[in-house]
Amino acid sequence: MESLLFNVRPDLKEQTDEVKIKKFQCSKCGEMTLDGWEYRIGDQVECLTAAQQCNSCGTKELSRKVTEELFQKRTDSLIANWWMLLEDEKAGFKNYTPVNKCTTEAKEKAISYTQAFSQNSLSEKNLLMMGNPGTGKTHLSKAIARTLKARGFKVGYLSSVDLFNKIKATFDGGSAEKVFDEMKKLDLLVIDDVGVETTKINDVSWTVRTWTEIIDVRLGKPNIWTTNLDDSHLGEVVGQRAFSRMYEDTRFIDLFTDDYRKRKSIS
Repeated sequence: MESLLFNVRPDLKEQTDEVKIKKFQCSKCGEMTLDGWEYRIGDQVECLTAAQQCNSCGTKELSRKVTEELFQKRTDSLIANWWMLLEDEKAGFKNYTPVNKCTTEAKEKAISYTQAFSQNSLSEKNLLMMGNPGTGKTHLSKAIARTLKARGFKVGYLSSVDLFNKIKATFDGGSAEKVFDEMKKLDLLVIDDVGVETTKINDVSWTVRTWTEIIDVRLGKPNIWTTNLDDSHLGEVVGQRAFSRMYEDTRFIDLFTDDYRKRKSIS
């Protein structure tokens, strides 16, 4: 056993012939469980172990790393399935330019929501942005989503059309249950353009039932919805039950104002 030292450190063969097998302390648990060698070079006593941790601690460490890697792979896969923004998407708070009091307040509220989310101090979990087209609802929702995703949260972002197409795709043998199960696991779900997902009269009842299921699945979890519809029309599209739930524990951003893109182009 002593001679094995020279297989590990052949340079010591000519320097020492005094080698002892001893137990050493594991750097992790502190127990005297490591096998190693104590040897003398001149007046100096030195030691060498084949490992820094005992087998038990090494196994636990390996198990921890494998578990972390599996968790990260599952998280990456989850986000990949629910993140519908392009890689070169640039919408952020810095490049959202308010043009009036309404859009200034909208930006402030969006930033406030993002900060509170990051600090786990949301007074209302949900955010509903309502307003006419072109006022920056999508821009602000993307800015929130991109910021929180960059901070490590599991964020899903997709349009209502993409969401309903995802669910419809399960009709050909997929699993709608899997879609809703994944939806539950997201820290934040952003659904853009609520109200444009239904184009066929025959689909209206199914759409209303599906909205109810979506809202129920995400109940108690943070959500952001954007829509061009006002109060009176949103309830007609998503159904009164889902409409009522969307208003619970929710802060609002009103963007029924002039089209800010038009103002920017004029200036």
